[in-house]
Amino acid sequence: MAMQEYLVQAGDTLSSIARRFGTNVDWREIARINNITNPASLQIGQRILIPSSTTSPSAPTPEVAMVKNTLQGVYPPNKISVSFTTVGNDLIAKLLNTGQQEPVAKTKNLGFYRLGIFKLRDFIFYGSGLLQQLQMSQSEINVMLVTAANEGSLDAINTWDNQYLSFGIFQWTLGSVGQQGELPALLTNLKRRYPSEFQYYFGQFGVDATSLDGITGWLSLNGIRLVSETDKNLMRQPIWALRFAIAGMDSIVQSIQVLHGISRLDRFYFSPSQTLQGLTLSQILSSEFAVALLLDHHVNRPSHVIGCIADAIARSGMTPAQIAQSSVDNEALIIQNYLTIRETYGGANAMTKSRERAELIRQSIGTGNLSPQRFSFRSNRQSRFV
Repeated sequence: MAMQEYLVQAGDTLSSIARRFGTNVDWREIARINNITNPASLQIGQRILIPSSTTSPSAPTPEVAMVKNTLQGVYPPNKISVSFTTVGNDLIAKLLNTGQQEPVAKTKNLGFYRLGIFKLRDFIFYGSGLLQQLQMSQSEINVMLVTAANEGSLDAINTWDNQYLSFGIFQWTLGSVGQQGELPALLTNLKRRYPSEFQYYFGQFGVDATSLDGITGWLSLNGIRLVSETDKNLMRQPIWALRFAIAGMDSIVQSIQVLHGISRLDRFYFSPSQTLQGLTLSQILSSEFAVALLLDHHVNRPSHVIGCIADAIARSGMTPAQIAQSSVDNEALIIQNYLTIRETYGGANAMTKSRERAELIRQSIGTGNLSPQRFSFRSNRQSRFV
């Protein structure tokens, strides 16, 4: 790649420098080439390298697959070429076949973020048939609905932090340098249950996903596993923000997000724990309200949940076995202790906005969307094992 040298002047920003050198120069690429992690750290007189704005004739125009499965049915698969510009902090995609321009995301640091417009509460209404096909129980749907109210949208995107790419209602991540992430496990779930949709949104653009445990895994691009910083940085490109955002608008992909979200319970709620005397959380706390609180906690601070519940049980003066075997419903007492403890559990690393998040979930009891009754949570997990 041809390079030019530039001396930073007073008032320069990476964006203004990129504009100075032409429309095909992107400020994020300048930052990457010069190892600039903080765009605000430019110094007057600093020497930086600028890639040539000349586009190689052989470079393919980036393409996206348009939304396939919608409320109106299944559209014929098609791809559209796109180009990108930034206006202020807005990333704008231009569809080259029509000239239509749409805002995709906002710039931040070395990447983008998109809050999204597709909310889970809406999908629960229009996508109920898909969730039934995936054998999700009404309890599981109720829990996901109130839990996701504390999280993002189905088409939410983040490419600006050290996880390189995060997607969806629970912001499943690509993973930091050298580490697996949760996003490949989500895409593996999609590939297994809906292979044609996976191929349409991801496979045809060179993406593959593998996960051995269903929790984390690796993403690969054109046969290369994304492990190093250089490789993972490829997913910060605007084309991938747009491709994932479009996938998040597809009702099939949305249904897999909901299913994958509730399957998080398999990691901690249905698994025996020595901290709980070999019992599972499902034997101790069994209301929809309790499960929603626990899932919300696990998404935010997964390593805290079991210990926090153990402390709440100890504060009650009982043992896990006594609670599980008692004919008396002690759940309200345990939850009260648990919510008090989790506000400070972990010290400086305690759950973010614990009280506010709990109150938002508690409100769903009053609206009839969540039951506080013991044994009210019903799971269809056994029916889904394939």
